[in-house]
Amino acid sequence: MPPRLRRPARPDRRPRPARGDGVAVPTTVGEVFRLVLAGNRRWLLLTVGAGGFMLHQVAEALVPVLIGVVVDRAIVPRDGAALGLWLAVLAAVFVVLTMAWRIGMRSTVRAFSFAAHDLRQLTVARVLDPLGMARRRAAGETLTIASSDTNRVAGISWLVTGQLGALAAIGTTAVSLLLVSVPLGIAVLVATPVMLLVMHRLSVPLEARSETEQEAAARAGGLATDLVTGLRVLKGLGAEEAAADRYRRASRDSLGAALRAVRSRAAYQAVSTVLSVVFLAAVALFAGRMALAGQITVGELVAVVGLAQFVQEPMSRTGFLGVELAQKRASARRLLLLLGEPTVHSPVDGVAAAAAARAATRGEGAATVTIAGAFGGSVVPRVTARAGQVVGIVVPDGGDAARLVDVLGCRAPAPPGAVVVNGTDLATLDPSTGRALVFAARHEASLFSTTVRENLAPDGPLDERALDASGTGEVLGHLAEGLDTPLVGRGQHLSGGQRQRLVLGRALHRPEPVLVLHDPTTAVDSVTEARIAAALRGFPERALVLVTSSPTLLAVCDEVVTAVAAVPAGSDRELVAS
Repeated sequence: MPPRLRRPARPDRRPRPARGDGVAVPTTVGEVFRLVLAGNRRWLLLTVGAGGFMLHQVAEALVPVLIGVVVDRAIVPRDGAALGLWLAVLAAVFVVLTMAWRIGMRSTVRAFSFAAHDLRQLTVARVLDPLGMARRRAAGETLTIASSDTNRVAGISWLVTGQLGALAAIGTTAVSLLLVSVPLGIAVLVATPVMLLVMHRLSVPLEARSETEQEAAARAGGLATDLVTGLRVLKGLGAEEAAADRYRRASRDSLGAALRAVRSRAAYQAVSTVLSVVFLAAVALFAGRMALAGQITVGELVAVVGLAQFVQEPMSRTGFLGVELAQKRASARRLLLLLGEPTVHSPVDGVAAAAAARAATRGEGAATVTIAGAFGGSVVPRVTARAGQVVGIVVPDGGDAARLVDVLGCRAPAPPGAVVVNGTDLATLDPSTGRALVFAARHEASLFSTTVRENLAPDGPLDERALDASGTGEVLGHLAEGLDTPLVGRGQHLSGGQRQRLVLGRALHRPEPVLVLHDPTTAVDSVTEARIAAALRGFPERALVLVTSSPTLLAVCDEVVTAVAAVPAGSDRELVAS
């Protein structure tokens, strides 16, 4: 009678503090921004960048002031010497503002690029963490976070330096206006923060809409990646229309979210621009009345009008701070969700894991694996594979078969005692150690967009036995450049059987002493399958486990076991209720 299955208590699997390129993992939006601005001493670059932009804006704000000086001290009195002197001063100011802009731009670009690199390193480190991720994300979604979102968050560097420059421009303008007329200066200093507060209040709803837009775009991108990857399978099933409808719905959702965010952004920009124009027009009108009354000179009027025109851009940029910050906060939260994703495996004690690793790796490269236990809803009878043996495991339930392969490949936690490698429980090993002993290839494993040679053996020479056993030689005969043929689109131009043979060839090139294959011949013809089955016995240095229901493959196995459905535990009343 099959054993009764009791579900073990789920362990607490908090994400362990991973590191990427020596950078500690942030846990809050504020920590993300601090990492971007101050990590790896980027604050030095940003200080130089902000200083350059501030000097540029101060010099640019002084241009209309100097033009007013030229009018009052050279043009009105018709003084040629004064005209030459002040034109030289104006030229020097232009040289300063040009050089300051170059310095500010160069330093900010470097700070932004390094920050984006650090964020991408953190993302890649989390995705490749040996403890795995509890939630399997679509490739397109992960790519969107690792590229678009990290760049947007790193753009806080531009936001800080640009805003400091804008504030310097507004401050210089206010001081210049105070020197011309105290009422004008006070008007600018009082009205500017009021207008910025109004703009900030208007930007609050944009944060939620920006986050919704980015999530919808990531879902649509992930779905598109999945559809392109499985296009051949969809055609075989005749499911192109259903897949296209699904993508159209996701795309329309993404478009709707994007349009709502764009409309809100456009409305915000319109309101911001109107407020700035009205305010600046009022300042210019006030200054004109003062000039007509003789309270300010013609040159001062020119300076006031020029400052009013100049300050519009930095004021608009400052008013748009809320929108930019809202988008960056939304991207930062999406990045934090990925970095804080719980792990599949529970962290193991370092000392115990080291002792278990030493016990499991003894034997000078050889390995023995024993499998017995419940995997999903199926129970696998005890079976042992030693070096030179081929063992077959039949799991009728496809989901449970995939679960078994994931457990053997350390992509899912192993039940205690269910998998023993060299006498050591796989559950006590660090996932990295387990993967160094057992390689379990997924049935739906993908090829990489590189050459055939790099797909088969990226880290070493080719093995003729592996090429012959997998039938890769036949595939190479149909490729124009043989091993050096690039696989465009991860091999989408190949047939299903050709791709499966290349994936099998890659698995046979792996150095791990235990190899697990999950239905490796479902896409090849019966003659090719028979040849592959016979050739799989030609690897005496490794233990081979076949998770399959293929009679051809099972016929070459030294031992075959069949998993049975687990019997749930509980009273009769509980079982009936369930």
